[in-house]
Amino acid sequence: MDINAAQVQLVAVVRRLADEKRADLDRHKENHADINRPDFLWHYLLQSFATMGRSAGWHGLIGNRNNYSRITYSALLDLPDGDRLREAREVCRAAKVRMPDRKGDFIVGCFDRIRDMGGPENAKNQLLAQPGRESKIRWLKEMPGIGDKYARNIMMDVYHEDFRDSIAVDARIKSVSDRLGMSFPSYSEHEDFYLGVAEQAGLNGWELDRLLYNFLGDVLSGLQLASSAAEQGAVPDAPSSRR
Repeated sequence: MDINAAQVQLVAVVRRLADEKRADLDRHKENHADINRPDFLWHYLLQSFATMGRSAGWHGLIGNRNNYSRITYSALLDLPDGDRLREAREVCRAAKVRMPDRKGDFIVGCFDRIRDMGGPENAKNQLLAQPGRESKIRWLKEMPGIGDKYARNIMMDVYHEDFRDSIAVDARIKSVSDRLGMSFPSYSEHEDFYLGVAEQAGLNGWELDRLLYNFLGDVLSGLQLASSAAEQGAVPDAPSSRR
């Protein structure tokens, strides 16, 4: 399927779904208040490592208060330098996250960088002082374990104004691309495809990203129905431009 046909098919599905799920999208935008947390950056780094590779890891590392309390910044700060890595790895194993030792390494690596910046609140202020989206992405990618996806997702989780036209390309979004028969040579081209879909559907990138993440089954089912209709000669609705 060519890019235009793939976008038309996906636009028709997500436009209808966005109308149905508008209240859910608006509720997720309320996380914007979390950016005021002094430990905003540390908390969302931990959340990134919890869900990296498997969303269910959130329950073991973040949702489990005993595990979470052992890897707050202040808890790790209270430990001797030689004990932090052992503690972080043990907590990640107890939480049953994927690649626990590697994520323990990431947590301690981030701790060291943030301590050098003067602590979580100073680090957060440095991040927020970066001018524009691309500078913030570059800054976050200097944190151990944080790549293109999570450098976007951390800021998207709090609906930051610089990231409302962003896509955190992950396995779920790749499954939509696979269903459409699309592949992309780079992260930026993959993101641009979905930003084009969002614009045609009258959404911002964040809204499309959260629809695809939270309602993946509905999207894939809609695409399957659209594909079946196309095979029978039906023509999907043409996309409208953003107003």
